[in-house]
Amino acid sequence: MQKDSLSDNAGGGLRGLRARPSADLLKTVCDAYGIHSLSDIIDLGGSANLNLFATDGHNRYVVRVYRPYVNEARLADIQLARQVLNAQGIPSSKVRLTLNGQPYILFDGRLVEVDRYVESDANMASWEHLAAGLPLLGRIHTILRDVQFSTEGKKNQPFANYIEPQNALGMTLKGIQRIRGWNPSAYNMRLITATEELAYLVSAAEQELVPMLPRQMVHGDFWDNNVVFRDGRIVLVTDFDFMGERARIDDLALTLYYFDCSDEPSSAKRLGGLRGLIDSYDSGLTEHLSMRERLSIPLAMARQPLWSMGGWIALLDDEEAARRHAAGMLGDVEWALRIIRELDRWQAAFS
Repeated sequence: MQKDSLSDNAGGGLRGLRARPSADLLKTVCDAYGIHSLSDIIDLGGSANLNLFATDGHNRYVVRVYRPYVNEARLADIQLARQVLNAQGIPSSKVRLTLNGQPYILFDGRLVEVDRYVESDANMASWEHLAAGLPLLGRIHTILRDVQFSTEGKKNQPFANYIEPQNALGMTLKGIQRIRGWNPSAYNMRLITATEELAYLVSAAEQELVPMLPRQMVHGDFWDNNVVFRDGRIVLVTDFDFMGERARIDDLALTLYYFDCSDEPSSAKRLGGLRGLIDSYDSGLTEHLSMRERLSIPLAMARQPLWSMGGWIALLDDEEAARRHAAGMLGDVEWALRIIRELDRWQAAFS
């Protein structure tokens, strides 16, 4: 369980706390799914949901308990996305049906589903694995573009690692205002100054480009242990909790941000490597990236740290949790500022 898991409620209690394992939960699951008993229980982690590994002696499962803000319409669309992708040969979670033929149950006001556990030996967190995984993201975008989702499915969740371009400046300033109320330290003043500069620069640079970008349904968190390998082959794409309708390059930019955000200088070699990853993604698309989209990718990468300020520090209910979150984000903001200050180089490398 993550450090902040007991204090990461947000939005005035709207997000709810991450569920905790209990004997009552396991019994309810066993009764609903016709399982004699579950053992070898392991919390697999995950910042959003409770994900429990469990076995009945013959089969291995993941018991997933959603936070209270995830409603039935939203879960139905998450399951629809996975079903469609599975049908197209992209390995995604496969739910087990209850004895009554239902794809989920309700426990303590939360939705619960049971999936088949998939064995893996590597996550998508290296140059090699990203080069293999990003064409699949292109295929996912191509497939999801033509699927009809409900309004709930299309919504960009307020407690995700994403901030809409048109909301980034205003929400970031709310987070900054919260920090100003802490009698901020020298570190926090540096964070305020850097984040404010980043928000204004990104907002101004995206103002003309973003309205022209095509929007569609995207995965929302295509990174690390959400894309897993076995023997060099992708065996599972999971965690669609943050899916929503947005520019498809925002999905790609999130992956590149998580992979590249570091103190390493943006050398020509490194920018060339990132360009190669973008081309790998583009190879999976039927409608290839436009020049406008390629020029927008560095800006979308630079916008990423703003969801920490505008989406978490501004919204976390517990002040100590917000302070801990702020304590770890200055490096990310300074990395993003380097992109903005060298924007011509980044755009030239990606175009």
